[in-house]
Amino acid sequence: MTSMPTGVATAKEQATPEAPGALRFHRLWLFSPRADLAILGIPLALTLVAAGASAVLAPGAADGAHRLLGWTAQNLLGNATHVVLTFLLFGVHRDVLTAAPNQPRTVLAGAVAMLAVGAALFFTFYVDRSIHTFAVAVIFNVFGMHHTLSQHRGLWSLHGLRGSQEGLPAPSPLERKLQQLYVPLLLSILLTRIFFVAESAAPDAPAYLDVGQGAVLPWQTLPLLIALWLGYFLLLFRAVLRSGTASGPKVLYLLGMATATGLALVAPSWGYVMLPGMHGLEYYVLSARMLEPREGDAPRLRQKLIWPAMVASMLPLFALGVVHGFLLDGPMKGPLGIGGGTQAHPLLRGLTCLGFATVLAHYFADAFIFRFRIPSIRQVMLRRLGFSPMPRPASGTR
Repeated sequence: MTSMPTGVATAKEQATPEAPGALRFHRLWLFSPRADLAILGIPLALTLVAAGASAVLAPGAADGAHRLLGWTAQNLLGNATHVVLTFLLFGVHRDVLTAAPNQPRTVLAGAVAMLAVGAALFFTFYVDRSIHTFAVAVIFNVFGMHHTLSQHRGLWSLHGLRGSQEGLPAPSPLERKLQQLYVPLLLSILLTRIFFVAESAAPDAPAYLDVGQGAVLPWQTLPLLIALWLGYFLLLFRAVLRSGTASGPKVLYLLGMATATGLALVAPSWGYVMLPGMHGLEYYVLSARMLEPREGDAPRLRQKLIWPAMVASMLPLFALGVVHGFLLDGPMKGPLGIGGGTQAHPLLRGLTCLGFATVLAHYFADAFIFRFRIPSIRQVMLRRLGFSPMPRPASGTR
């Protein structure tokens, strides 16, 4: 049996009889107390700073602060820079890439296709810069949001697996159904909010992300979207807590998911700090865990070099983020950091489009390497994550 990684308890927590109606939480950390809390706490702290800026600064200054905090979530907390870690993982542990038949060929074909998309974006910049900016906005918000929400669902499943290994009751049928519904429902709600609903009740207010469509739906649509969001999470927490015993870190993570998606719905300039911040930190910790050598490995990367290798691999994308964020566009031009860089040298523009292609290739590769419903992939990935193999997949895992 694969040993559990550092920071994950291995001793079984023995359930003790509880008084009727009592609710007991078990401290079943997914990674470690420090890592699990940092994934939620650091992005939430940045979001509180954004809220404070809205309260005390003039509108123009507050908008600049929001852009700076969004840039921090993208480039320091890793929403934009973590994408290269997938390919570092392939280089260190090839079993991740070869876990299913034809998977290397599929991932390679997808990466080449994404390079073609990056080249198309490069040429559209010089043909029509408005079309280029709008295409980038749509592609990375639609696919990026799907990717972020899918990772939420995957970690939710791992929390469930962690609980089952420690003898907690299996998720209820309602929780499983809500887990399957999470990505399509929240993706629909959040994309409707940012693309189609007016940003405010002011006359002629545009959508939060206006790519030429204007405000398709009035601001009064927002309460309906909030009601859908609220109803979903009320049902979810009722399903998770009704057994009377639950993993405390799992409940905390679900609260973080609810908070981040709720902020993106009610106040996108705040939510687009917390959501990407959570996503990047989650991937940092997941990658560090999967890069660890396991029993039987011939390690290509020693344990103490994992974090330095991760940082080194992300430096080129971070440098590109610094150039665009501070040297070309000023502090994060545009509400989501979609910069113009209108005077950029063609080489720098080409590097930017190559960065876009790397992000899309990461989306594509992750969609295949995390297909836990395929037994061979499930076995390899659970081993990389430090979990003992289980006979059937946890519901909702990608």
